[in-house]
Amino acid sequence: MTDPFPDDPDLERAAMFEFDRTVPDRFRSRPLPSGLLRLYGGMIVAQALAAMRMTVPEDKDAHALHLFYQRAGLTDRPLDLAVERDTDGRSFAQRRVAVTQDGLPIAYAMASFQVAEPGAVQQVAMPAVAGPDRLEPLPAILARHRADVPERHRPFWCRRQQFEWRPVEDFAIADGTPRPARRHFWLRANAAVDGPLHVHQRLLAYASDTHIMQTGLRPLGISWTDDHLQTSSLDHAIWFHNPFRVDDWLLYALDSPVASGARVMGTGKVFRQDGTLVATVAQQGLARMLNAPREGKI
Repeated sequence: MTDPFPDDPDLERAAMFEFDRTVPDRFRSRPLPSGLLRLYGGMIVAQALAAMRMTVPEDKDAHALHLFYQRAGLTDRPLDLAVERDTDGRSFAQRRVAVTQDGLPIAYAMASFQVAEPGAVQQVAMPAVAGPDRLEPLPAILARHRADVPERHRPFWCRRQQFEWRPVEDFAIADGTPRPARRHFWLRANAAVDGPLHVHQRLLAYASDTHIMQTGLRPLGISWTDDHLQTSSLDHAIWFHNPFRVDDWLLYALDSPVASGARVMGTGKVFRQDGTLVATVAQQGLARMLNAPREGKI
């Protein structure tokens, strides 16, 4: 069947960071063909990180980022990213960026960058789960259960994506059976990615926005396909610990410590296949149950 969605992962990966520099430390993105109803939050995180990194000396890479979403972005309009240089030390540099669209705030972020240096190491163990070669790709699962995916969700879940995802546990679609707030996914870029570490960091930041919030719905017995569910990412944080490549398999181990106040909290740890922890992610999202079903909106 011909893919009905205009999203092109190869074009997106190549053009997502081709900013127009308007004045020093001010950047403008270029809209990409998309069937989404609003900008994917992971793209906003990735572009914010990329814009900040462009103002940092080449010897420093990101070790921490925290972004607050302020308003949903339109897919057919550019984003403006205004970077502020807070500090530039010998070891660390800090940046802030305001992301706007047509003069309205979309997101606000801050990141810290550090030169590579040695230090003592300790980390949690990687979960013992099945390897990616033994698991079914998510697109095949979604294609088999396409009828269970509401039409309003299909532009995101059924489009061609930059990353291949392979769920370790059963990927529940329209089932609201309460489940533990733990999931594991293998992920890998769908094409070779050239470039230094900061290129892989911004792409992992892009991917890290997927699946994390839905993990917090599982103990509540709420399906992410429920027509009465209103969701939105509120903030997103990522800490980078060790080098990695996004075109090698990475394990995304997800859990959720709490849901309250119509919000769910998701946390994730990203491991290389050799067991090295490369990143930690946290996200809080809106999970509001409405009296009337939502139509045409995610």
